[in-house]
Amino acid sequence: MAKKASQEGVSKSDLARQYLSKHPGASVSEITEGLKADGVEISTALASKIKYGRSANGTPKKRPGRRKRGGRPAGGGESKAEAIRQSIRRFGKTFRPRDVIADLAEKGIDVSSAQVSTIAKTLGMRPRRKGRRAVAAGVARTTAKRSTEVSLDALVATKRLSDQLGGIEHVKSALDALSKIL
Repeated sequence: MAKKASQEGVSKSDLARQYLSKHPGASVSEITEGLKADGVEISTALASKIKYGRSANGTPKKRPGRRKRGGRPAGGGESKAEAIRQSIRRFGKTFRPRDVIADLAEKGIDVSSAQVSTIAKTLGMRPRRKGRRAVAAGVARTTAKRSTEVSLDALVATKRLSDQLGGIEHVKSALDALSKIL
């Protein structure tokens, strides 16, 4: 039956669009059942794609007039981000976020300290910090190496401690007591 529709020059998609124009609130299953009653077999995937306006690769089609938050103001002025960049450039490398906030507040632009710091980082004005986890992992690795390696200096210091405490048995008992405390 589908061949008959395509031979007449009307595709399944066109038929589904026509059905939707007559029945705008129809669900996907109603579209497939309605076309089946007319003698046209259509998959639920195609009906869904037509109903919800999906493109060939499955992403939603862009709707005109929609904008992301943040961009340029409707009046055609500069964006907050651009205003922050210009203010930071005026102050130079030695600026404080509160100075930039005050400068922009005089112009009627409301920005937060986090916005200023983020823009400053993208401009290279603020150094990026290493994460705590990475630093902690590095410390753990170095302490693990130290605990498995015994150097000559450590052995000499242990010998001195043994002499001061009166022998190896006294050092062992002191270490046991220390491990209970810690």
